Amino acid sequence: MASQLHDGRLVRVVGWAAIAIAMSGCVTVYQPLVGLQRPIAVDPQTPDTFAATRVLVRCHPAEGVEPDVLCRNLRSSLSKQGATVTTEVVRPAARAAAATPSDAPPQYIIDVTSKRLHQSEDALLALLCVFSFTLVPAVTEYTFGQDVSIRDAQGFVLAQQSYQERLVESFGLGVWALNGLIDLLIRPKSEQVTGDGYKAEFTRDLHGHLAQLLYNAKVRARVMNNFAPEPVAEKASGASP
Repeated sequence: MASQLHDGRLVRVVGWAAIAIAMSGCVTVYQPLVGLQRPIAVDPQTPDTFAATRVLVRCHPAEGVEPDVLCRNLRSSLSKQGATVTTEVVRPAARAAAATPSDAPPQYIIDVTSKRLHQSEDALLALLCVFSFTLVPAVTEYTFGQDVSIRDAQGFVLAQQSYQERLVESFGLGVWALNGLIDLLIRPKSEQVTGDGYKAEFTRDLHGHLAQLLYNAKVRARVMNNFAPEPVAEKASGASP
């Protein structure tokens, strides 16, 4: 009889734990670190910033990060600013595993390596999270970095910069409910921490700084060439001369 009561209590505890976990959520806070806090002068929303500029974006894989999504997002961002963008995902086994065709050689080559630098979890908080039915949050921190270099068609380095950011992920019903209420009543949509708002913040910062870096590279290239106008290559029409 006592064993049956014990089993019944255990089932109820496990059931309440499952309900609490199912009702809980994650709150992810984005914190810019190296390079991403600096002000920029280029507006990444301007549609003609890089008009008539041909760019090759090469994304390099590293531990903890797949470059495919990053390459697509950067292509979309620079294309909206007027650039003609091709992409290449550089694989260790095949240097051009995912290249997109181009009508003319690029004027600028952007190499981007994004990687996870650090990950840490607080074991004590994780234990308290379980025993408090997620009312005490479990916290995991991630630090990511991006190394960016921009070269001209001859391979000369025009600009390079490293960026770092931290993501702090809190898992638990208490922290999710509290921040959800604050998001609903106080925080503007651009600063909300529940859901995927942190992705938009990081994307805005990274794409803005990369646009500024490309603009700086273009200015340096013009200075090196005594402000000569950039040559405009004709696109192949497919017709015989």
